[in-house]
Amino acid sequence: MIRGAYPTSFTLRITPSVLCLGGLVLLILLILLILLAPRAMSEDSLVPTAPDPKGGQPATTVPSVTPAAVDVVEEEGVSRFGKISVRGSDQNTRGGISSMANAMHTELCKLCAAPEYKIKLPIIIQLYGAEGDAELKRHIVSKIDQVQGQYQLKLHVHLAKGVDHKLLRYHLMELLLYDRGLGAGQFVEKGERVLVKPWLITGLLEALDIKAGRADKRIYQAELPYFGILPLQQVFDSSEKSWLEMDGRKPLAFRAISGAMTNALLRQPGGRPSMSAYLAEVATFKGETENLMRKHFPGMNKSRNSLGKWVNLEMLELGTARMTQVYSIVETDKRLDSVLKLRYRGEKGAAMAVDIDGYADVIKLKPAERYEAAAGARAELERLSYRCFPIYRPLIGEYEMLLREIVSGKDKDIKVRLTKLTDVRLKMLGSGRRVRDYLDWYYITQSSEVTGDYQKYRALTNALEEERLRPRTGDDTQRYLDDVQRIYGGDSGKDK
Repeated sequence: MIRGAYPTSFTLRITPSVLCLGGLVLLILLILLILLAPRAMSEDSLVPTAPDPKGGQPATTVPSVTPAAVDVVEEEGVSRFGKISVRGSDQNTRGGISSMANAMHTELCKLCAAPEYKIKLPIIIQLYGAEGDAELKRHIVSKIDQVQGQYQLKLHVHLAKGVDHKLLRYHLMELLLYDRGLGAGQFVEKGERVLVKPWLITGLLEALDIKAGRADKRIYQAELPYFGILPLQQVFDSSEKSWLEMDGRKPLAFRAISGAMTNALLRQPGGRPSMSAYLAEVATFKGETENLMRKHFPGMNKSRNSLGKWVNLEMLELGTARMTQVYSIVETDKRLDSVLKLRYRGEKGAAMAVDIDGYADVIKLKPAERYEAAAGARAELERLSYRCFPIYRPLIGEYEMLLREIVSGKDKDIKVRLTKLTDVRLKMLGSGRRVRDYLDWYYITQSSEVTGDYQKYRALTNALEEERLRPRTGDDTQRYLDDVQRIYGGDSGKDK
């Protein structure tokens, strides 16, 4: 026999033990097949009322973003962060989204004074497609499935337009709130829907940003009549569809009111633990929103008007600038102009206010009067130096030296020095405006999408200008200040 050759024939004997072993293998394969096919045994889904922002149809079925509708790699990767799993796309995208979701969960737990809270339901984020693919009508859709008696929270994301971070954060927060509303075994009748309103999702995101120092406080500092733009009841009643369709100043008003409302709840005595209890019920609560809030936040047992005033006060609190926040170049120069005023009494006792260029009249006064004339400007300069644009601090120091010389009655080329300071300020102001214009140009030219909705932009700017120019009437504070101005002199008094 040649080495390595095989026999030309052989005999196979089948014994009863072999038959039993084969049957056992088939049984194991059948069990594995059943376990690996949960979709075939899934029960009816509980779908959150997330209406189609364009088509207007509620998301009552599985979204059109399905594996069969897009190119999906069969051996897709999975990135997991505890109960959070991200599937599809590349590793960097999956890792970034899973890290974002986990960080948001951690921040939310700290915000609600429950750092030990663990996610109870599986959160599955499925990514489809890639940038450049044909766009779908809905590229981010959330869904709640019930598989073998357990809820699964799912987020379908199509990447044809990249990752929309605003909508992604919104829906991640939505899923985290559904986990709190369903993860503790809350009972939901078959056919009922679970729902978290957009104002709460937006408000919690804003609260997280405020706590982390990421929030843009200018929306609370803007003197806009937010409740005139968007009434409080409309904020409470807004659905996801109506929120996405808001234009003009309404999205800003919605964000400001939602953020102020949520922060006002958190700032109440015991507000953070109360918020945790509130979130556990809000998804499945079927009554009025205000009733559930009053249950967990007793301080809210007030009328709707009182609630509006309460939110307004919170906006004022949130709009208070911190010492570390600095003005822009344009804003710094504008405020510097307003504080460089010398105020004194004229020959007949009338109040006088002149720019620093009119220092010559002040130098002729008595020492005590000179000190009083410059005292206000010196105090305002010191406050401005804390928050001015950094390159303005040397200029503010020069103005402070000039004011000291005016108080002492010495004129050491003050006029020449003031002229030089004015020239420097004009150059800095021009440079600041050119930088701002360049950044605007860069943003416009590098935008990946141009809506062409220029008319709404113009309407917004015109409305803001009208708000700034419109005289305030019926304001007790304004009338009081007008009376003071009229008594002690000034521009308003001259006009009247």
